[in-house]
Amino acid sequence: MSMPSRTEWKPAVLVLVVVGALIAVPSALAALVPTRETPVAPGTEIVLTAPGVAPDTVSFAGVAGWQRRPTGDDSTAVLSAPDGSRLVVSVLDGVTDFPGAAAWRLKVLGVQGFDAYFDGGEIKTPNGFGGPTCRGAEQAGVCAIVGNDNLAVTLVLAGDDATLPELMPILDSLRVR
Repeated sequence: MSMPSRTEWKPAVLVLVVVGALIAVPSALAALVPTRETPVAPGTEIVLTAPGVAPDTVSFAGVAGWQRRPTGDDSTAVLSAPDGSRLVVSVLDGVTDFPGAAAWRLKVLGVQGFDAYFDGGEIKTPNGFGGPTCRGAEQAGVCAIVGNDNLAVTLVLAGDDATLPELMPILDSLRVR
């Protein structure tokens, strides 16, 4: 049995440096790159489409001056208000039992990090959407889960100053396309 030579550690160190660089460099670059946000111009309607049968598309407005973040999901929009509030709107198609779907969406909000509870309020919008309102259980914010035809739309406005009256213009603009 022979003793390993002192030069065998060099390839091992080189492999460790390469693996470390493969892990550290992308993480460092991702931290330096700002999140892409697009300003929402006045009069802009944001369109969301859920996979399923028609009608499968909704639109909403009321967010001029906000910043929209890319999600990679046509059924979800994420926006940032000038005051730092965050708005998340998502649409679900194929709903046949709205009360059951609303209860399920409330549970999904909890899994997504916004634990909420139904606060007893009900909303009816001019464009035929209706459903319960909710509030953040542990963080400041309000939400509504509204339905129309076979669609359920979840709207969450999170932030220290988030109130239902702030969410109402968005809800009132919501319509099936």
